[in-house]
Amino acid sequence: MNRFEDAVARELTGRLRSPRGSSRPASTRSVRALARWAAAAAPPGAGADDAVALVVERLGDGDPDELAATVMAERPDRFGRNWQAGPAH
Repeated sequence: MNRFEDAVARELTGRLRSPRGSSRPASTRSVRALARWAAAAAPPGAGADDAVALVVERLGDGDPDELAATVMAERPDRFGRNWQAGPAH
């Protein structure tokens, strides 16, 4: 992850809960995946808040873990097929 993705992940960590209505935060792996997607989807010059807004908008009332799987599957060439495999670093 780069610094921008790290900044987005930090912001998302406090905002995302999984599953809906739960007080348990979203998984670290999902937060990292969503941060990576948002950093790639944000327009040039966007800040971390703009990238977080993309995630929140797309998430709606959904489950962050499901959204992470969806956005990673949309671009396997960019993010890799096995983003869920292995240890979460």
